[in-house]
Amino acid sequence: MCRSVGEALVLAMCVLAVRAPAQGLRRETVEARALLARAESLRDDLARQDSAANRRLYLDRRARRFDAGPVTLLAPSAVGSATGLRLAASAEEYIRGVLPPEYVASRVVIAYAATAVDSVLQGESLSGRTRLGAYVAPHPDSLTDGWSVAVAIARDYRESLEPTWRAWLPSDLGVAWTLRHDGPGAARELMRGDTYAGAQCLAGRVAACRLWLGLDGDANPYLVRYRPEELRRLVHGRWFPDGANELAHQCTTGSDAACQQVASLGYLPPIPAGLAPRGSLLGYVRALPGDRLVPALADHSGAVGDRLARAAGVTEDSLVSAWRFWLLTGGGQRPVTAGARDVLPVLVLSGLLLLAATKSGRWR
Repeated sequence: MCRSVGEALVLAMCVLAVRAPAQGLRRETVEARALLARAESLRDDLARQDSAANRRLYLDRRARRFDAGPVTLLAPSAVGSATGLRLAASAEEYIRGVLPPEYVASRVVIAYAATAVDSVLQGESLSGRTRLGAYVAPHPDSLTDGWSVAVAIARDYRESLEPTWRAWLPSDLGVAWTLRHDGPGAARELMRGDTYAGAQCLAGRVAACRLWLGLDGDANPYLVRYRPEELRRLVHGRWFPDGANELAHQCTTGSDAACQQVASLGYLPPIPAGLAPRGSLLGYVRALPGDRLVPALADHSGAVGDRLARAAGVTEDSLVSAWRFWLLTGGGQRPVTAGARDVLPVLVLSGLLLLAATKSGRWR
């Protein structure tokens, strides 16, 4: 019997020895499955959060339409109704009186950050309009970002004009040019007198102003608008391709003909006046009663000066003379003068002081 009990104990121990690892394996398996289930749950939670975040991002960036006059802007929805309308209104104010409204109405400006643009264009019946891109900040400023929208339209319109206008106009058509902010810089450039034409324009010679501004269709602008020494100064220190290097060297060492030749290759500006003064002339025409600049830019006949003068309804010399006075006086303000009422008290006081001085012992 003892033997039987012993055998039974040995057998039981063997069974326990076999079952213990199996139970341990089952516990590890259960724990592993629990960890796996937890990981899958966390993954699903993260996926749901990502999906919600992506959905919010999509809704924030989904294009939304904003209109002001002929201007149509598609900006991200996150911009908000009030800000989006201010952007469109700011752009419309910049281009008002410069671009034809019907041209602006044939375009739609799309912020680069906007998404789902095609579906919005179709839903808003805008598919037939020409698309123009513009940068609109995530938290836009209606002044700077409105300018960005306006410039996108202005540059597109400039490219639609014929070569004479494209060669003369600033790239943004001067839509943001104002007498208050940009007038002093334009006046300073005129007063510097860097060229003979500019100095003579400052002195009041209207014909020189036309040369300085490049208003006439001169067949050889470098010959009539610049003096040889001025071209030589422009050539000096510049880099030129191999074919023009020798001409540039001859120019800087005294050859007037070489200066004319290297200039005619297109490496020097054909118009002495910079973009700021040219923008000021556009600003002056824009400031005239009526939208004078719109028909001027639509005019493709004759030189730039002829087109602007026709739109203004005056001769070219009258236009240039009025522009010069307007720019140098900060908008045409009359100089401060003293009338008889202002002078009389000064004269009386001066007389009394003179009388007192003559009675003084020092003057006897």
